[in-house]
Amino acid sequence: MSIRITEDLIGVREAARECGRNMETVRRWIWAGKLPAEKLGNQLFIKRNDLNSFCKAGYVKERGVAYRADLLERAARLRNRIRARTGTEFDTAAIVEELRKERENELEQSLR
Repeated sequence: MSIRITEDLIGVREAARECGRNMETVRRWIWAGKLPAEKLGNQLFIKRNDLNSFCKAGYVKERGVAYRADLLERAARLRNRIRARTGTEFDTAAIVEELRKERENELEQSLR
């Protein structure tokens, strides 16, 4: 392995430090296939360019606008899939509120 190639690779610890995340989070990204990495011996190494691209893609924003937009987009897709499967309209907030009230009633009755 040439010196130039090894300079382009960083370990999980350094990648986590650069992203401001935990090492386990970086490993999860790797195992999920979101962040490409190479295993050399017992250690995982990430190409610095891959990490930079990953960070620029919006995965590593501090729970900022890009993260929320992605989360809202995924939630909308899920809602549409549920609608397509069930053929019914539903209000998630109303369902959550109903479940909370049911749970409160159950707790009140158990305390009596």
